Amino acid sequence: MLNFGLWKDGASDYLTASRNLVRHIAQSIVLGPQSRLLDVACGMGAQDVVLSEETECRSITGLDVTWKHVMVARERARRANLEDRLEFQHGTAIALPFPDVSFTHIICIEGGEHFNTREKFLREAFRVLQPGGRIGLADYTAKRQPRRWLEVALAELVRRMWRVPRANVCTASELEETLERVGFRNVRIEEAGENTIPGYFEEGRKPANVQRMRAIRGFWVTQASLWIDYFTYRLFQRGLLEYVFAFAEKPVAIEA
Repeated sequence: MLNFGLWKDGASDYLTASRNLVRHIAQSIVLGPQSRLLDVACGMGAQDVVLSEETECRSITGLDVTWKHVMVARERARRANLEDRLEFQHGTAIALPFPDVSFTHIICIEGGEHFNTREKFLREAFRVLQPGGRIGLADYTAKRQPRRWLEVALAELVRRMWRVPRANVCTASELEETLERVGFRNVRIEEAGENTIPGYFEEGRKPANVQRMRAIRGFWVTQASLWIDYFTYRLFQRGLLEYVFAFAEKPVAIEA
């Protein structure tokens, strides 16, 4: 899976931690057999196979902007014999290719910070979500403003390395305000940096995992990824970065 993992409840390896994170979001938005779920920035679909098997959602649609991810995800669904209720489409988060009120639930795991912009995505999510529907996000926010030149430089370096538009740099309270401005209600933000970022960083630098990544991605891409992870961890250690879960609902009656 392509997430930081939730390193709690006994999780000591990446597979367990990454599944913990996906399950936490699913449980928080109450996914179930009648759910029609949209997973935006679904990656290669591993989390959707897990969700389809464990929650028995009526249907899951994964959307990703990278065609290679979509093709791998479709093959995953085929191998798991889930093509009747699990599909993957190519598209962009800021112009979702779906009619209004198409889904009962939406998730986006570590994708919103990259969209240009996050608010455009949230407005699209609000549009395609049914009244009473729920959204669950795993995202990154600023903990505080940088105070010295070194912190400013570190924050800007990480922003560029992660390819985060400036418009998406916000605090948790500002993310909450954006969700409410779009129209969502009952917004709840959970700070989870302590249970995500350190565990992911330590797991990624284990020699066996570095060797495995080099075999898949090559030497230079792996080195770049390791540096990105290092600077992200340092930003978190300095109290500048937070990992958050955000949950919200679309009102049954839309205000005029």
